[in-house]
Amino acid sequence: MLAEEAPKITDWMQAWGSLAGLIMSTVAVLFTGLLFRHEVRVRREEKQDAEAAQARLVVATLTGLTKSFGSRGDHDVMGYRIMNLSSAPILDVMVRHMWSNQPMGPPHRIPVLVGEEEGELRIWQEIGSSLKKLIEDGSQVEILFTDANGHKWRRTDLTSPVRVVPRQYTEPSLARVMATLAAGVGVAATLAALITNLLR
Repeated sequence: MLAEEAPKITDWMQAWGSLAGLIMSTVAVLFTGLLFRHEVRVRREEKQDAEAAQARLVVATLTGLTKSFGSRGDHDVMGYRIMNLSSAPILDVMVRHMWSNQPMGPPHRIPVLVGEEEGELRIWQEIGSSLKKLIEDGSQVEILFTDANGHKWRRTDLTSPVRVVPRQYTEPSLARVMATLAAGVGVAATLAALITNLLR
């Protein structure tokens, strides 16, 4: 019975060369994927910046606590001012007086806002003179509105506007799953062939 022929140096070089080629290909694929991901992120940020152009021009401020006198009695109110500095109207505006992340009273709604508007926000509980400064210093105004492109935004005081997007779950497509499996099977088959060559 003839002894098995020992692996030749050329076989080892070929196997190691194939392994090195696989590693370089994997690195190239990963680098391309990272570069593509970076480009997608940059374009997404540019798109978000463009979408927020009008929202940044909508500014709301509080003007201070006062008393409102009406037929149903006196009650404390917080004055507010909203300025739409853009050339297009905003829709479905809701204004809220917030303190410590909690609403201080019912919101005020404005169907359409062009230019500037002032108003008062009623406070649910009466505020004593000793708490007036504390409430005024810690109060915030929150506005929700829809811009001219139909995008809904939330903005608190002079912070950057935040896009309000309904939560959506997107299932991975069958084509993407199959492509991922195929790539994994291909890499596994290549590694198995290399190991087989090395063990011969």
